[in-house]
Amino acid sequence: MAQITAPNHLFKSLHLSNPQSYNIYLVGSRLWGTNTDASDWDLLIVGDVSSTQLTSLHKAQYDVKVLDRQEFMQHINDGSIIEILCALMRKEDMLQYAFDIGQPTIDPATMKTWMETRRAKDLDKAEKFWLKGNRQAAWKILRHILHAKVLCDYLVIALREKRVPLTIDNIQTIIRPASLLCDKSWMQLDWSDVRAATMDALAQL
Repeated sequence: MAQITAPNHLFKSLHLSNPQSYNIYLVGSRLWGTNTDASDWDLLIVGDVSSTQLTSLHKAQYDVKVLDRQEFMQHINDGSIIEILCALMRKEDMLQYAFDIGQPTIDPATMKTWMETRRAKDLDKAEKFWLKGNRQAAWKILRHILHAKVLCDYLVIALREKRVPLTIDNIQTIIRPASLLCDKSWMQLDWSDVRAATMDALAQL
């Protein structure tokens, strides 16, 4: 179970009234289990928000994204893995449970297409970071690519076999093999070799 609660000052900064009326999900490195003590707390807040509402905030150690319920469901329909994980999360592993989102329709084929499209974009982004010398940021993107692969593969099976809801422990166990394959020694390689190593890691998963 996640071990923090969202502080009230975040809701004030986001101009969100009725703090108890939102679902709050842990995302980012603390969900994956790849965080350090200095890592931010990445949060996804979902609820009824106006069209003029702030949609993101970075304050102190918190990095927050806000989605309206309809936006959240649209992301799920589009196959976005992080929103799908949140939708399938056990209540006890949410930072705050305020409402039931129901049983969204999740199409495995759409999810796989989303993952492959996102992978291509992330590889391009990682290459740009790498060539500019920001290898740490690029390496984290490559690790996310590997995480997305194992999560997508797991979700296809879990949904077919009705092995939901998910827990944070489930998710961290699922991605551990991918995290181990994303080797820090890649930092010493040229981009062409790093890309080849990433493709090889994907093939192993």
